[in-house]
Amino acid sequence: MERDKQSSQPLSDSELQKHPLSHESEPGKRRFKANPDFILREIAGEAVLIPVGEAGIFENSLISLNDTCSFLWKLFQTPRTAEDVIARAKEEYEDPEGEMEQGIYSFIEDYVKYGLLKEE
Repeated sequence: MERDKQSSQPLSDSELQKHPLSHESEPGKRRFKANPDFILREIAGEAVLIPVGEAGIFENSLISLNDTCSFLWKLFQTPRTAEDVIARAKEEYEDPEGEMEQGIYSFIEDYVKYGLLKEE
């Protein structure tokens, strides 16, 4: 999902604390799960989401995922908090520039917005 240039800039520590998905602003730690109306398949070596139910704006579309998005999608097959996913991603990927948390929050925000993830 594309984001405008302003919102793709790294968030400062104080901005991360205020992020709508941050555990600091949500004491209940919201949990998210992949929408079961989309399934992940590999087609010609590429990971794609295929709509199989109520797909809304994605009806008759394939959604191509890069390796990181595919990894996150697989994690969200079971309900998880953003913090849990961030911890798992840090085990899997290096984050020398410290942008991983912002990227995962943006992934969740965008995928919820478009109905690919659902809040549990």
